[in-house]
Amino acid sequence: MPMLDSFMVDHTKMNAPGVRLAKTMKTPSGDVISVYDLRFVKPNKEVLSSKGLHTLEHLFAGYMRDHLAGYDIIDISPMGCRTGFYMSVIGKIKNKKIRKAFKKSMQDILQTTEIPEANIYQCGSCYMHSLKSAKKIANKILAKKIKKISNKKLKLKGKVPNICNIEDVKEIG
Repeated sequence: MPMLDSFMVDHTKMNAPGVRLAKTMKTPSGDVISVYDLRFVKPNKEVLSSKGLHTLEHLFAGYMRDHLAGYDIIDISPMGCRTGFYMSVIGKIKNKKIRKAFKKSMQDILQTTEIPEANIYQCGSCYMHSLKSAKKIANKILAKKIKKISNKKLKLKGKVPNICNIEDVKEIG
């Protein structure tokens, strides 16, 4: 099985919140697709609560699209590890612009009074939401500076031991 790009970075060195250009690729027609890592919490130290993450999925993707209007955003989806989101776009967006949109989106979440599409017709788990948790996460992000995450500093070197210590992980939200 080929090694996925997301497993080629040292998660112990990854800070959050932050934005990282995870990878770029070209389509057969020559379009560039860029995938950004929008990291909310430090991997293996914190995870976003399930309800908070699901509510962010409904809010964050829309707010990011609003603040990055004019860019061809393909998708903004939560990471399975519950530490952030991936955003795929056609072309590239400057890291600083994404960080600014990330911050504005968190500010928007704090002003939100209703979770869009959180009903049995438009959501597959409409019971699994918490606006309170999403706002707690947004406050945590806004309390820090959203930084540019460097791929160079995260590059894994050599063989990696297969260990995991989950005792120190804190759920946020």
